[in-house]
Amino acid sequence: MSFSLLIVFAVVAGLVIGSFLTVVVDRVPQGGSVVAPPSRCGSCGLRLGPLDLVPVLSWAALRGKCRQCGARIGIEPIVLELATAALFVLMAIRFDDTRAVIPAYWILCATLVAQTWIDLRTQRLPREITYTGMVLGGIALAVAAVVIDEPERIWMAALGALIALAAMWLIYHLSNGGMGDGDVRLAPLLGMFLGWLNPGIVLPGLFFGFFAGAVYGVAMMAIDRAGRRTAVPFGPFLALGTIVGIFVGQHFVDLVLAR
Repeated sequence: MSFSLLIVFAVVAGLVIGSFLTVVVDRVPQGGSVVAPPSRCGSCGLRLGPLDLVPVLSWAALRGKCRQCGARIGIEPIVLELATAALFVLMAIRFDDTRAVIPAYWILCATLVAQTWIDLRTQRLPREITYTGMVLGGIALAVAAVVIDEPERIWMAALGALIALAAMWLIYHLSNGGMGDGDVRLAPLLGMFLGWLNPGIVLPGLFFGFFAGAVYGVAMMAIDRAGRRTAVPFGPFLALGTIVGIFVGQHFVDLVLAR
């Protein structure tokens, strides 16, 4: 597959998965099924057909409103679809030379997009999503390691998961409730994907997340939008730190070690 075709496929796959994530972020926090019932308008109950569910295009054609009652759909679908597609493209570019692992990192991206959206809205990180991403992602990483004939990456991923879990567990207990247990459960997933690349970039990946969170917190206090005790969703910052770590984690380590 040519690089151009890979990017096109990444965009389409990202939009489709992003459309599915709109169901996930709506139903999972409420304990609902992502399979049934079929998608409907939350205002009039209109069952959505195939033409209502075309990523981006349906939302644009309907101008973000239900075609029957005119109720506003909101920006959730378009944001989730475009964010997922953008991350899928970035991963396709990052792993163009190791394409067997691209599906695994797409699983990571889909998980992080869903958890970020939910955490921003509810300050929760549903364990169902985290564990699903961990199982599917772990299988995909293992398959990729075998395909590229580098089976040692399997234990590297496992080590990365343990490093991240240990670090976050320690911080959780030292913070005296300043961090949610959902962040701790998310940590092995993040460490697994960073560790597959190099267990040495797991802690830098977490550091990037804490740094971003600290900058955000200071900025909010500076403009009187938050205080020292204001609860801030931390999952999005861990997700951001992981994405940054995937791209520049090794460069960061080499810079620190002056290599």
